Amino acid sequence: MTTKKPKVRTPAIRASTLEDIAQQAKAKAEAARNVARVATDGTFNIALVKLYMPKVNDGVDLHALVDQLPAQVKAIAAGDLTQLESMLLTQAVALQSMFSDLALRGRDQPHIEWQRMLMSLALKCASGSRQAIVALAELRMPKSVTFAKQANISSGPQQVNNGVAVPTGTTGKQHTAQPASWGAIESLPTPDTAAAWPPLLPTAAEAVNVGSV
Repeated sequence: MTTKKPKVRTPAIRASTLEDIAQQAKAKAEAARNVARVATDGTFNIALVKLYMPKVNDGVDLHALVDQLPAQVKAIAAGDLTQLESMLLTQAVALQSMFSDLALRGRDQPHIEWQRMLMSLALKCASGSRQAIVALAELRMPKSVTFAKQANISSGPQQVNNGVAVPTGTTGKQHTAQPASWGAIESLPTPDTAAAWPPLLPTAAEAVNVGSV
């Protein structure tokens, strides 16, 4: 005698309504905004800190790092630069230690290629240490910037014209202002007024008449 298996009723799949589609789109947009915020505000760099930081006490908790970052941001915004100063100082000391180690290794290398490579790395570490020290000094004592409106420097005589507007005519051509002393100088003849001026030398007919008198 066979027994009948009970039928399993599957729940009916409800068709997506416009409200469900709108909620899904809203949730997707919110997730995209969260990812963009984490990628741009420096939170994503915490993951790199966890990867590159040595394993001390079984590693560093990512959630503890995330909680520590806002506290440091608030301290810097309030004017407390202790965290940045300590970071730059430790960077300078670490790079100086790397410079000493690489320089000693390069000195003991018998091959010139290895010696050149280690010495190059040592000099780069020394340069990085110096840059960290300079950044620390500028952080402690920022440079003062002076904004000069105008500076006229000349070893000899010079003429400075400030704020003199050049007048323009109705045709758009620029005219240069002339001194008042130029008004006594007669203007040279133009092709239109040249006929009104007496000739400088007598003509040939006038010369003959003068000779016959």
